[in-house]
Amino acid sequence: MSRLAITVLMASFLLSPLAQAAERTTFQVAPFGGLRMGGSLEDAETGESRDIEEAASFGVALELRYGQEDRWWQLWYSRQGSEIRSPDSTLDLDVEYLHFGGTVPIDDEGRVQSYLSAGIGATRLTPGSGLDDSMEFSGSLGLGLSVPLSERVALRFEARGYLTVVDADSSIFCSSINGEGACRIVASGSTLFQAELLAAIAFGF
Repeated sequence: MSRLAITVLMASFLLSPLAQAAERTTFQVAPFGGLRMGGSLEDAETGESRDIEEAASFGVALELRYGQEDRWWQLWYSRQGSEIRSPDSTLDLDVEYLHFGGTVPIDDEGRVQSYLSAGIGATRLTPGSGLDDSMEFSGSLGLGLSVPLSERVALRFEARGYLTVVDADSSIFCSSINGEGACRIVASGSTLFQAELLAAIAFGF
């Protein structure tokens, strides 16, 4: 074997890990859509429980790889346009989550890869009818599957739960009418739980 052939083989062997590292994505964008359900509040006028109606949700995850393993920092935003119904009226309600967290692999063997996701941040409840919105602390936990379509594109399917901490003694949606405070919806407990089923397409860069 000539010196040139030996040099080429050695160079290929040494540069192979660098080439593989260069091919790995360091940033991902994953827009998603899904269905969110759950969540109960209380009507201050009647004392009856009012459920947040299940409705479609959408959002985006921005992810940055850290370490050598398939782990990602994650900035997560999800929005649901829903409503709260009562016998005589319907109150529009937008529920938004903004969480910072990350994902870690559970099983990265084979084509379909499972992962665990988690985050903490804020929940914003925005009602209609001129009522004020409310900002509360919340956390989320999810379990998902990733199906690669190419080196930089993957389908994702995820189930995620959200837990919002609220003050059971406080009113959530209030407005000022003729200088007097009027509150319609209050917390029916110390927490608000919602679950979300979603599908996403992740693009790597």
